[in-house]
Amino acid sequence: MSFTYVCFPAVCFRSRKDQCQPDVHSDTVGAMRWERLFDDLEGEVVEMAALERDAEISERVRAEVSAVRWLERLRGSLGATIGVELMAVGPVRGVVRYVGPNWLLLDDGGRDFLVPAGSVIGVEGAGRSAPVESERVPLTWAAAWRSLARDRAVVRLVRLDGTALRGTVGQVGADFIEIEGAGERARARLVPFAGIAMAHTEREGER
Repeated sequence: MSFTYVCFPAVCFRSRKDQCQPDVHSDTVGAMRWERLFDDLEGEVVEMAALERDAEISERVRAEVSAVRWLERLRGSLGATIGVELMAVGPVRGVVRYVGPNWLLLDDGGRDFLVPAGSVIGVEGAGRSAPVESERVPLTWAAAWRSLARDRAVVRLVRLDGTALRGTVGQVGADFIEIEGAGERARARLVPFAGIAMAHTEREGER
C-alpha cells in the first residue's frame, strides 16, 4: 500500500488585524526599562557631583581654617567675653575690645588689660566665628604703649617672672617701655616687651 504525503504551509491563526499591528506591549516594556536605566544613571551622576562638591567645599574650609592664626580668629569675637590664660598671671576674663597683630585688649568692666600674644597659653570662649576683615591697619604692641605714654597713663605691669611694677608709662622704644615710679627720687624702670606678661590700666580709686 502506498501513501501520498501532502505538505501544507504552517498556518497562523492570528486575525488579520493582529498580523498588521506590532507588539506594542513588548516595545513599551523595553522603553520603560531603558527609561529606568537612564533615570538611575542620571541619579548616580547627580549624587556623585554632589559628593564631589561637598568634598571640595570641605577641603576649601579646611584649607581656609588651616591658614587662620588664633589672633585673627579672635577678631570674630569682638564684643564677646572670653577667658585667657597667661604665663605668670593665670586666668583673666574680659570683653574683647581690640585685636592687634601681636596683642589684644580686654575690658573687665573697669580696667583695660593689655595682653601680648607671647604670654597667652590658652583661650576659652573664642567661638567659631570667622575672621573679621578690616580696612584699618591694626595697631602694633609698641603703638598701643605709645598711646598710653601720650596719656601719661598709670599702669600695673606683670612680668614673666611674676613680679609686678606700678607707675606711669614713660618713654617707649622699639622693643621696650619705661615705667616711671612716683616721687622725685624714683627712677624709671626699663622693661623689654619680651618680658611683659600682662598690664592693665588702673581705676581712679586705685591710684
